[in-house]
Amino acid sequence: MPIPIREDADSNLVERCKTGDREAFRELVKQYEGKVFSAIATMVDDPYEADDIAQEVFIKVHRSLKNFKGQSRFSVWLYRIAINQCLDHIKHRNRRPEGTSLDSLIDRDDENMELLFRDPSPDGAEMFENDRLRNSVRWVVASLSPDHRAVIALKDLEGYSQDEIAEMLDCPVGTVKSRLTRAREALKDKLRPFYEAWKHEGDS
Repeated sequence: MPIPIREDADSNLVERCKTGDREAFRELVKQYEGKVFSAIATMVDDPYEADDIAQEVFIKVHRSLKNFKGQSRFSVWLYRIAINQCLDHIKHRNRRPEGTSLDSLIDRDDENMELLFRDPSPDGAEMFENDRLRNSVRWVVASLSPDHRAVIALKDLEGYSQDEIAEMLDCPVGTVKSRLTRAREALKDKLRPFYEAWKHEGDS
């Protein structure tokens, strides 16, 4: 089976990154920062915290690329790091350690890479605050358990297959199916009051 064009391009960028190619890493960040930020914001329910976590994710990616063997798709590996970072953040939310800034990596001898990361927080904050429907859905998703938030973000927002999500979350496909079913049922029940209220407003 031929390699999908996007993944083939990712593989080329990863190999270039391993040689210290700054532009290749910039391109990887550019390709995935928006999607990763969106998934993280769904998980943590705060676009400003999501911005910090997204930066931490790409810092980890940058430091770990040399160990990436290509046994899974790059995007799957990236989202696994992002979801684990979110789960760790949620678990230790009240004891958050001081993070590392991307700026602190600039011109470091061991990294030797000028990292560029477009700050998505202004657009992300506006996106989450301007639309009432999106805000309501966001609030309801935030009431789910972290595991259920993860499958909703990866499947319904990012469009990954259940097999890919199972690989990202390191769990059986059956577990993903079960979590997804329960998460969707919970969302339906929790959103019903909002739908009834909007319907009432439209009829009035």
